[in-house]
Amino acid sequence: MVSEKLIKGGVEIQDETFILKVSKDHLQAVAVAKDARAGAALNLQLLAHELKEHGIVYGVLAQPEQLPDGSYLLARGEAPVPGQDAKVRLHVKPFMACSPKMKEGSKDQVDFRELGTIVNVAKDRLLLEKMPPTLGKAGKDVFGTGIPAKTGKDRKLKCGTGVYLSEDETKIFSKFDGKFLMADGKPSVCEEHVIKGDLDISVGNIAFGGTSLIIQGEVLPGFSAKCRGNIIIQKGVTNAFVMAGGNLTVVGSAVGEQTVLRAKGTVTVDFMENGAQVETASDLVVNDYIVQCKALVGKDLVVKGKEKGVVIGGNYIVGGSMFAKELGAENEITTTVSVGVIPSLQTKKQELDSELQLWSDRLNEIIKNISTLEKMRKDLGSGFPADKAVLLQKYTAAMPKAMERVNLLTEQTKAMEEDLEQMVNENVYVYGKLYPGVVVNIGSVTRVTTSEEEQCVAYYDRDTRQIFIRKMSRDERARFERL
Repeated sequence: MVSEKLIKGGVEIQDETFILKVSKDHLQAVAVAKDARAGAALNLQLLAHELKEHGIVYGVLAQPEQLPDGSYLLARGEAPVPGQDAKVRLHVKPFMACSPKMKEGSKDQVDFRELGTIVNVAKDRLLLEKMPPTLGKAGKDVFGTGIPAKTGKDRKLKCGTGVYLSEDETKIFSKFDGKFLMADGKPSVCEEHVIKGDLDISVGNIAFGGTSLIIQGEVLPGFSAKCRGNIIIQKGVTNAFVMAGGNLTVVGSAVGEQTVLRAKGTVTVDFMENGAQVETASDLVVNDYIVQCKALVGKDLVVKGKEKGVVIGGNYIVGGSMFAKELGAENEITTTVSVGVIPSLQTKKQELDSELQLWSDRLNEIIKNISTLEKMRKDLGSGFPADKAVLLQKYTAAMPKAMERVNLLTEQTKAMEEDLEQMVNENVYVYGKLYPGVVVNIGSVTRVTTSEEEQCVAYYDRDTRQIFIRKMSRDERARFERL
């Protein structure tokens, strides 16, 4: 049992020359010289016996350490190390205010449009996990008695919306695709992102992986907005890029040659002008008018404005049919409409045509060179140069490959043309006026309108392989009202 004297006042040792004391925490034993015998030296052999006699058996120093106050440290225990509290490890860092990114390819120019204000995460992404508390490390005092360590504190993970907890309650995952943020200390994932105002330099370019992006203002020139799901823009787009993995709705205008609206779903816009472009795998619906724009539409193009519903100028390639109130203008502005054309198929056809032309030219060049070298060999006989002989051999070996490639591309092109020939069931429906100067393409056939027509349909006649214009039926007029 520990002597209380060692803790309170100490006990005399070394023939009453020193006082042996132990700290309150039992972690240090020291020898203090008595005033009357100051400067006396410790007898190490006697000291070892005396320490053991008083129960000091752990952490005894081989050589006492003299402390600044003149006393000697004789033994040092080992303090317990408390356990660490449970911690949270972030696997995805939420958005923090940061400096704008450098412009691509530049070391000294900052792009203030790239602020990276959204942290996108995929469904089932591990967001954070709890690192459990540790037990700590037990200590031992100078008497050899163990000192238990304090165990770290545990904590429970708190969840916000759009996340879920693992069965062992140590990990948090994203419930769906969206943006990751910390709100009130809780991790959350949101499927919707709302910008309360314009998409400008204060917001920067947006790339959102959730289901809905809502911009309550305008997308200003030079900026871009992308979303894996739907996008709604409430005050128009001017010379900016917008891409949606779902539907895209623009309330107001899409204006300017640098404006590009791209979507997999339906694109709906009030009006378009001045070179704006639309690319969609589905329908394009314009609520008022289109003037001098371009569109690549996978399904139908519908311009159904109650007041206007006009398409003037531009180029429109449509996989389905086109529906408009008025098409063209009195001053015969060129307006080109191609219906029944699947954009991806049309693009592939253009690529095939280009490649066929390239290989055909290459084959013709090979045949021409072979013919020239053969004539030279015949004329020169044994005097035919060796380098020309090698060149002739090279061209002769290359010709079968070129011929095979030309034949294959010719067959593919023919098959593609046959597919395009079948895509002639789509029409151009005009519910008001069709003006002269409109270029209508259906399949591989083209017609330029030369007279003004009203409530008419431009269609492809299979028997004559021509495009005709006829009056619209009552059912067709009723269909426009339902659009």
